[in-house]
Amino acid sequence: MACPSLEAIAGEFGARGVQSVFLYVREAHPGEILPQHDSFERKLAHAAEFKRLFNVRRPILVDDLAGSAHRAFGRLPNMTYVLSSSHTVVYRSAWTDPPSIRFALDYLLGVQDRRGGGERLAPFYSELLGFRWIDDPAFWAGLERNGPKAVAEFRAAGERWARGEHIGSLASRRDSASARPT
Repeated sequence: MACPSLEAIAGEFGARGVQSVFLYVREAHPGEILPQHDSFERKLAHAAEFKRLFNVRRPILVDDLAGSAHRAFGRLPNMTYVLSSSHTVVYRSAWTDPPSIRFALDYLLGVQDRRGGGERLAPFYSELLGFRWIDDPAFWAGLERNGPKAVAEFRAAGERWARGEHIGSLASRRDSASARPT
């Protein structure tokens, strides 16, 4: 889902020389109304509908059908990257969270100002545990907009996760290991 506050951030930081784009990769929860993309034309149409529905004013780049950009940028459904003017990744988040994006952009623009003022600065690696907003009504409305199949599949996945059957879970690996002949 496109967070409206990202449009405000794009406008504010655009005035400070930061370019912002949205990369449309895939339907995370396809259904009968918005199905999985079976052609690039359909994918373009879905991206245009997305832009209209969420009033996205930033340019939208559309990934190819094979998902090349999605794979290159980590395959998660809602990631954010900030690249420097030399195309170096200077911020990466597994979830799009406007407050942490604002923090990163303010920090990085501050680094530019400090360097412009003559400070010698060396990069270092840093981690931050972020906290994302949860808007269950908006999420379920999005599933319903995609169709009953999207709702049913997400509910079924939630039941599997509750039982510990999701891919990569300890219980799933333990059960697989015990089922193997010795």
